[in-house]
Amino acid sequence: MPNRLAIPPRSAKYKAFRLLAAMERATRGRPTTSPETLCNLRNFLFLQAESPLGTAVHATPLFEALHRAMPDAHVTVAAGPMAASVLRYNPFIHRSVALPEPEESLTAAILAVRKLYRSLPPGPVCVATTTGNQQPRLAWLALLAGRATRIGYTLALPLYHVALDFRAERPQIENNLDLLRALGHEPQPTEPRVFFSREEMAAAARLLAPTQKDSQRVRLAVVTQCSPQQPKQWPAERFQFVLRTVSAATNALPIFLGTQSEAAAIESLRSPLQEPGISLAGKTDSIPLLAAVLAQCDGILSLDTGTLHVARAVGLPGVVLAPAWQPPAEWLPMNDPRYRILIGTPIAMPPQSYRMEETSVETVIHATLEMLAQFSPSEQVRQERLQKSMQATRQPMERA
Repeated sequence: MPNRLAIPPRSAKYKAFRLLAAMERATRGRPTTSPETLCNLRNFLFLQAESPLGTAVHATPLFEALHRAMPDAHVTVAAGPMAASVLRYNPFIHRSVALPEPEESLTAAILAVRKLYRSLPPGPVCVATTTGNQQPRLAWLALLAGRATRIGYTLALPLYHVALDFRAERPQIENNLDLLRALGHEPQPTEPRVFFSREEMAAAARLLAPTQKDSQRVRLAVVTQCSPQQPKQWPAERFQFVLRTVSAATNALPIFLGTQSEAAAIESLRSPLQEPGISLAGKTDSIPLLAAVLAQCDGILSLDTGTLHVARAVGLPGVVLAPAWQPPAEWLPMNDPRYRILIGTPIAMPPQSYRMEETSVETVIHATLEMLAQFSPSEQVRQERLQKSMQATRQPMERA
């Protein structure tokens, strides 16, 4: 299958990978990749070392779909810090093991993966990589783990037995589900899921204590900041105008979310507001805690960021300000009635000063009011979201 992201066949790297693959065949042999053999694989080791939050969240539907298609399968994930946090309570995997950062020490990561491979249940092993984890260093880890069928997304095509073709015009979720299709199973449609424990649920309730005086007020999660490296900003004065209007019309209480490094910018934006709400910037120090906070809100107004993906993963409706330069189908919940995706006319390359100014204040106000009218504040709905994502027991976090 052609792979548009692969290392070019004429390059020195590609030739080196071919030589490694030939050496492996001479020593280990080549696993059978017949449809019947692939369909019968039940022992999976996923390598998820990359850090973007959206990458980790968009892999979660695959684990649920795999569990539904193969309830008897054993699934282990060798995870980087972000993926480990996302998968902390995921009931569709058996083990989530913290992996040393390959970028910091490839040797330590190789030794850890080999040790983890030896701890897997008996039988044929499938080592898999999802979208966003196609880097050659992960192909190295997959190769050196042990004899296995390697499947998924990679730049190092010769090292994989079943290499998938990433297509940016399709949702990340669908690209990941192609892995299950390649194994001969048709996945059931499923959404991203992030889970949390009673401990995070209680901690989230404490963070939201200032909002408890009137449970009928709209709790509007707001994300106004994103990575400086990503041209996805929207002007602060526009956010202020929207929030003033929406709060006046609906009595909404803004709940600002972000990292500690974004706290000052968030404070500068919210302090002039007549209803400044509360800021939890830097206070949601794990993805499960962030998920528990979002599950207890009524809606979200957000830039296209990782926090939005977590909100989707707990079923929170929202309004999304998306950049015109990024294909919306890849990351965003298009055609989902819970979300209003606001995006301008597509452009190939954003200018250096790009700040999504093609999205008007009036458009955002209308979409937010419409969303809040459809999904009005409800303690019952909040509790239903909490129960859907809450796990009673804490999975032990292992270190490889």
